[in-house]
Amino acid sequence: MRKRLILTAAALLMAAACSDIDLAPFWSEYELPEGPALGLRDIAATPTGEVWVVGQVGEAWYCDGDSWININSGHDDYELTGVAPDEGGGCWAVGADSEEKGCILRYDPAEGWSEVGPPGTPAFLADVAARSDGSVVTVGSEGQVWRRRTDWELVWSDADYIWRAVDVHASGEALVVGVRISTGNGAYLHFNYTDDDYTVEDIDGGRLEDCALTDSDAGWAVDADGCIYRYDAGTMDTVADTGVLLRGLAVEPDRDDALWLCGPGGTLVHYVNGELEYPDSHTDENLHDLVLVNADEGWAAAQTLLLEYR
Repeated sequence: MRKRLILTAAALLMAAACSDIDLAPFWSEYELPEGPALGLRDIAATPTGEVWVVGQVGEAWYCDGDSWININSGHDDYELTGVAPDEGGGCWAVGADSEEKGCILRYDPAEGWSEVGPPGTPAFLADVAARSDGSVVTVGSEGQVWRRRTDWELVWSDADYIWRAVDVHASGEALVVGVRISTGNGAYLHFNYTDDDYTVEDIDGGRLEDCALTDSDAGWAVDADGCIYRYDAGTMDTVADTGVLLRGLAVEPDRDDALWLCGPGGTLVHYVNGELEYPDSHTDENLHDLVLVNADEGWAAAQTLLLEYR
């Protein structure tokens, strides 16, 4: 009995000593199973926690929620810069070949990879977004916006624009962000996926790099110079200047006022209701994109590895 009491007292002392330790999730390096990646570019997740990440030389990795599996596209001359997963282990991936001709790939767990378009000679495609009904939007240089409902169609194009990212809400509303070449200002285009009413706007700021919709007419965007924008009913307003260069943006699940952002040199920024924090990423690699699976779990795509948030 005396020994048990001593152990209990020791445990209580240890618990007291650890009470000041911050047990909140943090970011740490996560090396993929087969060693360093070749240049990761984009990462995305399903609501059920499945994650895809793609990059240079056709590289593609899939996580079922527990472990990462190499599912290389087989296109070693492709740079994949955008990915949109769907439930059940499939995804859409976009990018360009060595001659910068745009490409769209489809992965089906039963059939593997296939190249599915678009027709003609499309421009470099930078990003892709998909809805649960199978509809897809992909965007890129030359201001190209491609839409798939039954077949691929070029629905908007203007060589004065380069589009960097796209997001599509379940309602059909879509937001596209990038830059207008002639002015150097950021630009965005918004439309409803079900019709052909497109509105393009400039902002008084730098190239918009990423965006996310939290409702049919509300969301967020970030520019390359580190400014955070609130998108609301067709307008884009600056809400914060982080003072660092940024590339990717992810909204925390079940919130519309909390964001994670990432950028060159391992930069991480946490924005919560107007407040900014700058957590240590523990890497100096460029961070291209990140995703939150839930409030306490997420992933970021660096150059040769992932960061895990847990």
